[in-house]
Amino acid sequence: MPSTSDRAPDPRPARTKAAIFAAARDLTSTDGDVTVNALAKRAGVSRAAFYSHFSGLDDLMGAMLQQMFDAAWERGGMFAAQGRSVHEAVQFGFAMFVAYVERHHTFLRGALDWKFSHRTFMILIDTMTRLHGEALALLGDEVPASLQGASAGRSIAGSALALAAQWLVDTEQRAQEGEALDATELLETVLRFAPGWYTGLGPEDPVAAAELLDLCRSYAPQDVVGA
Repeated sequence: MPSTSDRAPDPRPARTKAAIFAAARDLTSTDGDVTVNALAKRAGVSRAAFYSHFSGLDDLMGAMLQQMFDAAWERGGMFAAQGRSVHEAVQFGFAMFVAYVERHHTFLRGALDWKFSHRTFMILIDTMTRLHGEALALLGDEVPASLQGASAGRSIAGSALALAAQWLVDTEQRAQEGEALDATELLETVLRFAPGWYTGLGPEDPVAAAELLDLCRSYAPQDVVGA
């Protein structure tokens, strides 16, 4: 008889978590207030099952966003491993961020209307700051001495998030009308306003936003949020 250690892992917790992620993706502002009860009902699980995975809505959103950006960072590492410069990898990282925003427009736009505490925003900022911090470390002395430290990554993350949030709001009507969204302009704006010493782009340098975004769309699977 096989020992307990030889048994296959119980698949039910993973299925429950995936169902909660899927329910959260599908909820929008038209569903009314987002609550644990609403999410559990849509996911077909109990409140107890929800709380066995997440402490609340803040924790759920933090987990979903961290998963999304961790996946983007992993694909950025694959790109960098192809012999690209750090600046090229940074541009690709921004393009991955925008590709995910474009692809998951409905989920992210709906999330803006969820009633979260400030903690959720800070989780997202901290996640992106950590990722930018790793890129900044690779740049080393190319980072201006007066700008070194955690605040550099936090500032870069905050700027990109603010631009993305505004794009989500500006394109909401078009998305509701069934128009296929193209975030090329968002990517160009993000790259233009990011520090040149970080992206390697000068004020007058051309920005290959369309080409970068097309490349990153192939790296961003449809089901990455809650996959």
